[in-house]
Amino acid sequence: MEKFQERRFLKKEILYLPNDEKNLVFLVKHGRVRIYLAYEDKEFTLSILSPGDVYSTHTRAFIQAMEDTTILVTDVRNFQKIVINSPVFGLNIVKVLGDLLKSSFTIINSLVFKETYLRLAEFLVQAAEDIGIPVQQGIKLELGLTTEEIALIVGSTRQTVSVFLNDLQKSGILEKVNRRTILIKDLKKLQRIESGF
Repeated sequence: MEKFQERRFLKKEILYLPNDEKNLVFLVKHGRVRIYLAYEDKEFTLSILSPGDVYSTHTRAFIQAMEDTTILVTDVRNFQKIVINSPVFGLNIVKVLGDLLKSSFTIINSLVFKETYLRLAEFLVQAAEDIGIPVQQGIKLELGLTTEEIALIVGSTRQTVSVFLNDLQKSGILEKVNRRTILIKDLKKLQRIESGF
């Protein structure tokens, strides 16, 4: 990693702005990074990067630390040499790009066709499939996200997301274990909401 420079950022600090002139590549060493688009007063999260994920600064997206974060940065030429010598970095880029593409299509589809509560239901169902932990009471989601961060992902407000989560809790579909963990008690009902039924 001698070709990488370590940089540290505080929670909510912007790492890079859209179309940053510096064409760099970075690897998340510690913390989490949010990749998002912003238009007027709305923000749309494209991806959340975790340790080991690789991304480029030269895009049209904002790059923000979700918590105190450390990244390793290098320029594109150095990174190309690193990929040639260690193809695993190239595979990681493909994974991140795949996640970004999937998120982009989901956002476009949701913004055009779906109401906020449907977008939130879709987010929870997808999270259950991707990272859900089966437990006796249902499916445990250790999202590591606050209500405000979930709202940013689904393109809504914290208040709207909070109201919908409370409604789901009252109807017995889910239970909020703590600020960052949700227990889905009835996935089938949540899937019916996602489908608009």
